[in-house]
Amino acid sequence: MGNSKRAAGCHLPAAAPEYLAPGANGILAQVQGHHVAAALQALPRATAEAPNHHEVLVEAGHLGTVRLFIVKKLARHNRHSHYYWSAYRAEPA
Repeated sequence: MGNSKRAAGCHLPAAAPEYLAPGANGILAQVQGHHVAAALQALPRATAEAPNHHEVLVEAGHLGTVRLFIVKKLARHNRHSHYYWSAYRAEPA
């Protein structure tokens, strides 16, 4: 099985934003997942017309108030695709 030679070249390159650098996620690793999930749920539905970036302030327990930087991403699977939000950086507010 596996991918055929024709199918291997048909994927679009991943849209990697230029602003991301290795280790540039701030304190995102220290923010607990339920705080990030609450911030993502507060955003409007991710659609093609939605803005690409958001900044959300969230109360993150022992870290205090944290500003989360969120980007819109596109997931593709065969002929189906959907947009979703993903946090890429956090910093103390």
